[in-house]
Amino acid sequence: MPEISIIIPCYNVEKYLHRCLDSVINQTFADFEVICVNDGSPDNSGSILEEYAAKDNRIQIITQENQGLSMARNNGKALAKGKYIYFLDSDDFIHPQCLEIAHYIAEKYEVDLVSFDFCENMNKTLWQKCYEKEKIEAHITDKPFFLGTTKEKNKINYNVWTKLFRKELLDGIDFIPKIHFEDFPHTYAVLSKSPKTAVIHVPLYFYTINQSSIAHQNGNPQQLLDYWTGIKYIDEMYNKENLRAEWEFMRATFIPNILKHQLGRCKRSSRLQKKPMYQTFAEELRDLRSRDLLHRQGHKLTRYLTYQYLMWRYKI
Repeated sequence: MPEISIIIPCYNVEKYLHRCLDSVINQTFADFEVICVNDGSPDNSGSILEEYAAKDNRIQIITQENQGLSMARNNGKALAKGKYIYFLDSDDFIHPQCLEIAHYIAEKYEVDLVSFDFCENMNKTLWQKCYEKEKIEAHITDKPFFLGTTKEKNKINYNVWTKLFRKELLDGIDFIPKIHFEDFPHTYAVLSKSPKTAVIHVPLYFYTINQSSIAHQNGNPQQLLDYWTGIKYIDEMYNKENLRAEWEFMRATFIPNILKHQLGRCKRSSRLQKKPMYQTFAEELRDLRSRDLLHRQGHKLTRYLTYQYLMWRYKI
């Protein structure tokens, strides 16, 4: 059985896929399997996957009709045999020691989750740097939620690709199907289990700024609906007596931050999209208020007043 299962969803990534897979097969840690999920990609991604699978028997391919990133990850996870699971996006790539370091930290400190840093695009100095894993300092906590909602130095990012998960930690937790921005509800669902976590400040992931990705597209109401779905999922996950402190902290930190982000999307949307964007956002704000998630605390006053105005201006 492999130590690590790497799950790589693939859709229209022929431009980046060679680089991604090369970064995997050239890892200094070799005890892994790679589950590549070809999510109905209409480009040459399928042929590239077959090319790599033919020369490395650790690589297996799942081919499915297009179901979206969430289901590609879920379906890959269902087949994973490793002790640990790692999610890698196919337009990005990882440091040659990524698996070696993350696995070493996980075993050394007997943790369920290892969180590391990332940098945007290629930084040759960081990518070529050789680390002495024994000298890497780790911050250990069994309350990682509070590191996921703060700007302090040991912050845990919401994305899944900067994390090595013990497989059992993901039992009962799947990505929400058919939404974008699926990482944040998944990550907070994991953190609700209060897993023993190691945070290291080593940039092991190289994120590609892809202007065609959903994160960089012009705003549309569906994006707001997807964020709304994620917020409701987290609310239902945390609105429990044993997680009351986390829920209160989320209301005062995470909610203001994500609403600020959504408001920015509304402001940047095209003239044709602005009205439906604001209407959708106002409906979400009313829902959050009914859930006791929209309070003055944590919001800049001018922004909070803007939310009040939008709920009045775009009444149902």
